[in-house]
Amino acid sequence: MKLKCPLFIEKRKDGLAFQLFSYMSIVVLSILLLQGLTEQALIRTVLVLPDSVKLELRQLAEQANELIEEGDMDELADWANAQPYYLFVLDDKNQPITHRKMHPHFAFKLKFLRQLNEMMGDRVSRPLIGQTLVNNHILVVQLPSQLHPAHRFISYLAVSKFVIAFGILALFSLILARKLQQPLDRLREASHRLAQGHFNVNVETELKSNIREFNELARDFDQMSVQIHSLAEKQKRLIRDVSHELRTPLARQNLALHLLKYKVSESERELVLRLEREVEEMDSLVGEILTFSQLENSRYEVNLKPMCLESYVASQVTQSHFDIGAEQKLVFVPSQSESQVLADERLVVRCVRNLITNAGKYAGEQANIEVLLYRLTQNDQEYSVVAVQDDGKGIEPSRLDEIFQPFTRLESARDKKSGGYGLGLAIVKEAMHVMQGRVQASNRSDGGLRIELLFPSNLVATKTTRQ
Repeated sequence: MKLKCPLFIEKRKDGLAFQLFSYMSIVVLSILLLQGLTEQALIRTVLVLPDSVKLELRQLAEQANELIEEGDMDELADWANAQPYYLFVLDDKNQPITHRKMHPHFAFKLKFLRQLNEMMGDRVSRPLIGQTLVNNHILVVQLPSQLHPAHRFISYLAVSKFVIAFGILALFSLILARKLQQPLDRLREASHRLAQGHFNVNVETELKSNIREFNELARDFDQMSVQIHSLAEKQKRLIRDVSHELRTPLARQNLALHLLKYKVSESERELVLRLEREVEEMDSLVGEILTFSQLENSRYEVNLKPMCLESYVASQVTQSHFDIGAEQKLVFVPSQSESQVLADERLVVRCVRNLITNAGKYAGEQANIEVLLYRLTQNDQEYSVVAVQDDGKGIEPSRLDEIFQPFTRLESARDKKSGGYGLGLAIVKEAMHVMQGRVQASNRSDGGLRIELLFPSNLVATKTTRQ
């Protein structure tokens, strides 16, 4: 007949409470079992007379045999009184062979007489130890309580119980912690991946847990991930579609204003020109949003190929001289060695132009802007770096990461008058991401902001090897 698990256990065996109860039951039973085995082992090894005491008692028996053989009972009695132990030499009827009187309690304890090699009790007492002498006599010695081995037994047993309990609790606590920690670590890792935009994470599949509560939490987490992904996609689609739909009416409006300015009077033409500039600015903003949306949604057709950074960066620096302020200075500092990277030419030019434009807008009217090329090693990875730095006020260290978020404005000066939309650096970040590089910002020690574009050097080497 096949045994079946009771229904109430079957329903609850994958629950956290049942598993914790099972673990604690195993812990308690293991502690009790090991402590029982240890106690029995200690009884067999500790509750015996020490060798020094045995030797001393055997010497007493030899001395008693010599006195018995001499036949002088008075001398035997004097010898017994002189010993540090309370002892008697008895005949075969358990009566003293000398004139010494036996205490009644001593006589009563003769029923529990122990042999020299016999185990003692686990409680401190004064047991009687018997040794056979000549002529069927027996030497009975009352062992002082301070010599009883139970003194050591109690200490050893207490220490062993503590060590066993601590060891088993530590072992099962470690096992239980790992059992609970592993799904929590996987859940935390999944949440980090979700925070980075990886919505294809299936936590329930990756969790690999047999605890019902964790699996239910994983399912709720997956449902939340699906909802967040859906909302994010709807938001991106809305921005993209709205931006795309605005291009046509803006183009028509721009054309109408262009025709209108030739039909109005001179006094009204300035108003038309102002409206035309506003429409162009709106069209530029829509273009920035569409570019950012394409990069963010990986819809940008990236053409990665080996390229020389210096030539493209130098060309863009030359063009940017016409865009900076009259009192601003722009300097290009090339690298000492050739910088070959795997990148998209259009995105590299766009990133450098955005960084120079950003420095020109916010570093001050008399800013000194430098564009540098150099090599850098971080975390055992070599990079070819394009850095744009200025001598402006810089940014609070705690807010350096915020400047790469879309529509971010950290200063009151960064308003509409500056011509910024808060998308330039966000586009740089997404562009570097699709080119498998990264961007980082830091404040210079002597004042100003430095933004670095890091292109992995190993990518171009891998591309060349494959070709």
